[in-house]
Amino acid sequence: MIMPNNKKSDGTKQYVIYTRCSTDDQAQGDYTTLDAQAHHCKNMLDAFGYEMANIGKKGVVNDDGFSGKDLNRPGIQKILEDVNKKKRSFDGIIFFRLDRLTRNPRDLYSLIDLFRDNDIDFISVRENLDSSTAIGRVVIGILGLLSAFERELTGERVKASALARVRQGRWVGGQLPYGYKLIPDGERLPNGTQPNKIIVDEKVAPILKIVWELAADNKSLTEIGLELQKRGLLTSTGKAWRRQSLSHLIKNPFYKGYIHYSGEMHKGTHKAIVDDKLWERANRILTAKLPGHNFVPKEKEYSYLLAGLLKCGDCGSHMMCNFAGGRGKRKFFYYECNRSKQALGCSNKRISATVFDEAVVEYFKRASKDQEMITKAIGNAILESQVKLETLEAKTKEKEEHLHTLRHESQKLLDLAMNGTIPQGSTFKDKMTALETEIAQVDSELSRLQAQKRIAQMNAHSGEFLHHNIRFAMQYMDKAPAEAQKSLLRALIKDIVIYEDKIALNMFISEPIQDILPSTLPDITAQKVKRPTNNSEALTENHPVSDSCQNWLLG
Repeated sequence: MIMPNNKKSDGTKQYVIYTRCSTDDQAQGDYTTLDAQAHHCKNMLDAFGYEMANIGKKGVVNDDGFSGKDLNRPGIQKILEDVNKKKRSFDGIIFFRLDRLTRNPRDLYSLIDLFRDNDIDFISVRENLDSSTAIGRVVIGILGLLSAFERELTGERVKASALARVRQGRWVGGQLPYGYKLIPDGERLPNGTQPNKIIVDEKVAPILKIVWELAADNKSLTEIGLELQKRGLLTSTGKAWRRQSLSHLIKNPFYKGYIHYSGEMHKGTHKAIVDDKLWERANRILTAKLPGHNFVPKEKEYSYLLAGLLKCGDCGSHMMCNFAGGRGKRKFFYYECNRSKQALGCSNKRISATVFDEAVVEYFKRASKDQEMITKAIGNAILESQVKLETLEAKTKEKEEHLHTLRHESQKLLDLAMNGTIPQGSTFKDKMTALETEIAQVDSELSRLQAQKRIAQMNAHSGEFLHHNIRFAMQYMDKAPAEAQKSLLRALIKDIVIYEDKIALNMFISEPIQDILPSTLPDITAQKVKRPTNNSEALTENHPVSDSCQNWLLG
């Protein structure tokens, strides 16, 4: 449901400028990084002829000194609260860069969905993204995937640094295991960091050692917990011991003087609380699945990549995400028609979520190898920007000619007055004032058109950039995290309609990539791919349709 807004009666859109910096230092001084961000956003709004909304400080909402890792920021929360009001204060939001809005791909796409559902436009100045264009939507999807890859690379770098410390026997950080504590070790470093070393907590360690002694004596975890409680030793948080906590404690090699990280085990520089033989014996008994020692890790839930995109071709209902149990506690995941599940008159069968998700990802991965097909697929999206550029060029030329005519008329009138051909009376002054006012107005309009033209030129000439990056995103989609895959698929796919005998894939980009599907999908009816024409639209429904619904999809 689209809520009403307070758009001005003349149709002018009103935008809120959002700025953010992650440290307070950047928000101090006469001209801060927040001011710089707002300045660039204001210039962009002036170019489009938009106005500032009545929210925040003169239409600007700041988050100074807040990280972009999540949405727990007062500024962005103020905007989100306004979005949910019956009468909003703005029609769109503009920010300097995507990472000013959020650094988390999941949050980014939840915000994009929220803005889209509430008819709110958004513009990113640096990336030149406008959510109202097809190119903007696809590039946003690609950036989400690239951002996820960057996060993985950052994680790998952090992991490599941590492994280097572990191989030297040094603690990598985090919460120390119970029974140890940190004490200062030497003078502070030049950067202010205080070096620390790990020592055994003598108040806890002697009592804690009996955990392994009792476990080695085949005592149950419940019995061990009761014994610790009897001796007055609670957990680090002051609570009674739970069986899971004791199990993790017994299995932790840190207590025998080793550090385990990312599948590697190395001798640590800290002192052991338990000797190797006692630790090994306790763990042999614990892992022997004796009564009271059996803990099964909770199975990870499946991430449905196409959730919200599938529709039943028979009744038009959305396909629900569902699962069923199999032998050995194995789960099978499905997409199932909502009405069919409730026996409300639809007989469409459920399909395997895992197989169908893999097939769609493989479809785009294989499509990435065919440059011609991708060029056709994004043809209308690029054409949209080219048509917009041509329109702006025509308007700019018209304004330039009009401005030239006005200036020529003004100069001619001035020359006549200076030569004494016409009197410099009130009629002359009124005429000159009117001309100067009109010249200033047309000059201002021309400046906005020229700024819009520069933006449109960047969009229209971005075909090569978009082509290269969409190939990369599609080629490596299967290696991205599930959330990033879902985000890109939602940017590319409008919906997928499941019929009894065919499957229709409707894309946001107008031309289908249809003759390079993976071999696991059924044959696709050959269609002649049309080149973009002046009558084509950037957002149309496309139907690469299969001849038959394959058996492997059926539940």
